[in-house]
Amino acid sequence: MTQTANNESNSAQQRRPGQRQQERLMRIARRKRRQQIWGSVIVALVLIGFGIFGLVQYQGYTTHQQTLSAAATSTADTKANVQATANVNASATAGVQASATAISQALLTATSGSPIPTTGPATPPVVSGTPVTLAGGLQYIDVKQGSGPAAVAGGTIQVEYTGWLKSSGKKFDSSYDHGGQPFAVTPLGSAQIIPGWNQGLFGVKAGGVRRLIIPPALGYGATGSSPVIPPNATLIFDVTIVSVQNP
Repeated sequence: MTQTANNESNSAQQRRPGQRQQERLMRIARRKRRQQIWGSVIVALVLIGFGIFGLVQYQGYTTHQQTLSAAATSTADTKANVQATANVNASATAGVQASATAISQALLTATSGSPIPTTGPATPPVVSGTPVTLAGGLQYIDVKQGSGPAAVAGGTIQVEYTGWLKSSGKKFDSSYDHGGQPFAVTPLGSAQIIPGWNQGLFGVKAGGVRRLIIPPALGYGATGSSPVIPPNATLIFDVTIVSVQNP
């Protein structure tokens, strides 16, 4: 009975990141939607402000044009009036151009995000390099070397990831499909995730990309994680390291 309970406990802990990550990502997605709504409101207010400013400028320009036109018929300073009209015209044009530039910048600021994909790749990209094999059959390839301190046990790393089934190459999960919000692995070595992640992410550095090839025993085991991950599935993860914070 004790062995069965332990097996069930281990199975429950192995159901990561397929379950707890999903819940966390859903919360992050809702928070991002709220931020996008606020961003849209701010952009709308900026546009309204620039619209009012442009209207006031146009009315002032029209009034000045009429005044100059009337003065031109009753004074001998026709040349001066023409020059003044040209100056006002140039000022109005410059104001319109400045307003258009400011509006464009506001829209870009509100709508642009981090330079990350909108979805994870459907199949594992081809990578080069000889895999490093660890105890238990876990393999990894450093696709891109990062910089700074290497991740150690007990630290926290923020990552983006995409996972595929090795047997079919089918994608089953990706942080990019959920808004591209980094996922926190903490504390590294004993985080509530599958063992393959805890073991395979030691030594990574910020900015690096590591491919993990995780055997079933270090993933979701003989039971899998229905309906996404079948029993005895070998998993492939491409993990991009966003940041490393060591204890």
